[in-house]
Amino acid sequence: MLRDAAGATWLVAELDASQVPGALALTCLVFDTQSVCRRFWSYPANWAALDDVSLLALMHQPRTTR
Repeated sequence: MLRDAAGATWLVAELDASQVPGALALTCLVFDTQSVCRRFWSYPANWAALDDVSLLALMHQPRTTR
């Protein structure tokens, strides 16, 4: 879990998306807070080793769409 500059607490997890209709990959990285959920289909393999600042920067990058 990490906290952004606005004080929101985010849960970050890599999830299996193999059964998700329209999935763009087999897994996705999800940033989830009480009111927002962001899903990324393209993300670094070492995402779990990134520090909070790097994860927050990743969360603010444009996401892959169809």
